[in-house]
Amino acid sequence: MVEVHERKEGTIKMKVTAAPNPQIIELLHTINEKMRELSHPPLDILTPIQSREYYKIAREFFISIPVDGVEVKEEFILSGEGHDIPIRVYTPSGQGPFPVLIYCHGGGWVFGDLDSSDNLCRYFSRHASIIVVSIGYRLAPEHKYPSAFQDVIESVKWTFRNHERLNGDLKRIAIGGESSGGNLAAAASLYFRDSENYHLSLQFLITPVLDNNFNTRSYRENHQYNLTNEKMRWFWGHYLTDSREGSEVYVSPLKAPSVKKMPDTLLITAEFDPLREEAIEFGDRLRTAGVDVEYLHYEDMVHSFINMTGTVESARRALEEMTGKLHNMMYTEEKND
Repeated sequence: MVEVHERKEGTIKMKVTAAPNPQIIELLHTINEKMRELSHPPLDILTPIQSREYYKIAREFFISIPVDGVEVKEEFILSGEGHDIPIRVYTPSGQGPFPVLIYCHGGGWVFGDLDSSDNLCRYFSRHASIIVVSIGYRLAPEHKYPSAFQDVIESVKWTFRNHERLNGDLKRIAIGGESSGGNLAAAASLYFRDSENYHLSLQFLITPVLDNNFNTRSYRENHQYNLTNEKMRWFWGHYLTDSREGSEVYVSPLKAPSVKKMPDTLLITAEFDPLREEAIEFGDRLRTAGVDVEYLHYEDMVHSFINMTGTVESARRALEEMTGKLHNMMYTEEKND
C-alpha cells in the first residue's frame, strides 16, 4: 500500500503518494522497451520529424475507449493569413443546442494532431453531452510561436460565428486542452477575457503548460515518468524563436499581471508531473482574483495520463470524474452579471 499524507500548496490541499500507479509504470516500461528496440536517439540529436514518428509508434500502446452516439465531421477554417486550419467537429445525439468545447491537443507544440485527440474528444462529446471542435493548429518548429496561438484565436472566432450551424449554444462556448494544448487554451482565455463578441464561459485545462520556468518545486523533483525536465526544455526550444519570448503572457499565462475576468476554470493536475506546480499557482491566482475554479488533482498519475485511460483503470476513473465535472460546469445556468 502506498503511504499517503496531505500537503498544503497555497489554497489547494493535495494528497501525496510515494509512486505512480503500477499500471502506469508497466505501460511506460513497455513503451520504453519498444523505443530502445527502435534505437530512439537522445534528445540532443532527436529531430522533430523523428519525434513525430516515434510518437505515433508510442501511441499504439494507448488503447482507445469505445465511444458511440457521436457524429464526426471534418472541416477547414480559412485563416486570415490564407492557410487552412483543419478541425474536427463532434456532435452528441440529441436535440441541442449544445454547449461547445473548443479543444487543443497536446504534444509539446511539436507533435500531435486531430487523430491523437480523437478518442478523447469523442468521449467528451458523448459523456458530457457537448459539441467538441478539435483544432489542428500548426506545429513547431516549422511554425514557431505565435503560429499555433494564432490558429487557436482564429478557431475561437470561427466557432462563435458558426455556432448556429453547429447547433451550439452561444452562451456556453468553452475552450480547453491538454499540456501544450492547455497552454494555448489559457492563452486564448487571456486574449478574449475583455471581449464582448467572443465571451468564453469556461477554460478546461488538463495538466497545462503555464510558465516558461524550470525552477518550480515539481521541476526540482525531477520526475522521470513520461514527461521530463529535459523533454520540456526540448519542446520550449522548438516552440520559441527566442527564449525572451518566454516572458510573454500568451506564452506563459502565469506571468500575466492580472488574471481577473478570466472564465470559470476546470483545472486538472497530476502529482508526478513537472508541470504540477505552475498549474497549482495558476489556480490559486485565479481564485484570488475571484474566478470560480474546480480543481481535480490525481495523486498517483503522471503527465499525459489522460491518454492512458484504455489501459490504466485509475486513469479511466479520473476521466469519468473530470468529464462529469465538465458536464456539470457546461450545463450550469449562466450567472447574472
